[in-house]
Formats: sequence, structure tokens, C-alpha cells
Amino acid sequence: ALLAWSVLRYLRLRRNLETAVWLEDNLYQSGAVRSPFVLGLRHPRIYLPYSLDGDTLAHVVAHERAHIRRKDPWWKLLGFILLCVHWFNPLMWVAYGMFCRDVELACDEAVVKNLEPKQRADYSQALLLCSVGHPAWKAGPLCFGEVSVKQRVKAVLRYRRPTFLAVTASALVCILVGVSFLTNPLASRVLPMSGDQIADLDPQWMVDEIAAMEGLS
Repeated sequence: ALLAWSVLRYLRLRRNLETAVWLEDNLYQSGAVRSPFVLGLRHPRIYLPYSLDGDTLAHVVAHERAHIRRKDPWWKLLGFILLCVHWFNPLMWVAYGMFCRDVELACDEAVVKNLEPKQRADYSQALLLCSVGHPAWKAGPLCFGEVSVKQRVKAVLRYRRPTFLAVTASALVCILVGVSFLTNPLASRVLPMSGDQIADLDPQWMVDEIAAMEGLS
């Protein structure tokens, strides 16, 4: 039901965009668009409202093209399919919401890492200008001002290029967590023998122990 509802909303959105006007490359403008977004998988398009111009338009387009370079439409589709399968798990809804937020934060960082402080302020202004009053349905397209606008503005204004030490420490933490939670310990292959002589061991007990270790029992 969740997937079917999302497909219906997608088809309705596509119908509303039939009158969109081509601007250049994969950029389109439409009066039906409230906030810029990327739509499509194989040949994604960027849809923009008519109200954008100048630096705001440049920042928005850079953000949306970062989504396309990172294959975010595909990742978001995969995440939503997993959400549909595990719709009954509240932690899955929390994880999907955080995933959508992190996708936007990553694209913001990709854009602002080469900008001067004044340009970052202009980018933050673009975020506020394009923020939607009511967040779009999470299964929908990747909207520029859809998720956690307040947090994203703070992150942009406080951005500092991560140091080599910070990146290395983060990678080590990820490796340690992966080793701890994504692997299983090797099964013990030592028989807990008792007695001092081989003759003291029960042959049937030895057969049962070996079968258990090899997963045959």
C-alpha cells in the first residue's frame, strides 16, 4: 500500500510537469514547482521554479548536480524500498529520515567546501528561500529545501574542512564498529576432553562433538 501510494503521487507529479520549459542541459523550469528538485533515474532532470536567478540559481543547480553525481536518486529509491518492506519497524522510519538528512548535508558540503564565507552566506540564503513550508513526501524527488533546513544552514555557516587526523579517526572508528558487529567469532574446534588416556573417552561422545562442530547434527 505504501509503495502503491508513492507510485500514484509520482505519476501525478509527472503529469504536473508536462508543461515544464527546457532551460539548458538537463534544467527545466515550471510554474508547478515550489522548490528545486531532481527527478528521474536513468536521465535525471533538475526542475526549478521561475523565481530563481543569479547566485541563488547557481547555488541550487550546483547542489542538485551534486545529487546526480553521487547517484542519490538511486540510493533514495533503494532506501524507500527497504522502508516499504520493513514498514512496521519504527527504527526503520527513523533511519530513513536520517538517511534523507545526511544525503542533503553531504551535497551541501560538496558545494560549499570551495566557497568563500560570503558565498556560503548566499548559499544559506538560497536554502531559506527555497525551503518548503510542509516537507514533501519522503518517497518523492530530492528537493533542495525539503529536509532539516535549520540544521543545514548552521552546518553551512560553520563549515570547516575536515583535517586528515579527523578523517583517519573516523575511518578507524568505522572499521572497529564493522569488525565488532559485522563478523561472527570462529567456532571453537577444541574438544573439551576429560581424563588422561584416550581410552577414557567415549567414542560416541567424540562423534557427536565433531558432528556439532561441523554443523552436521
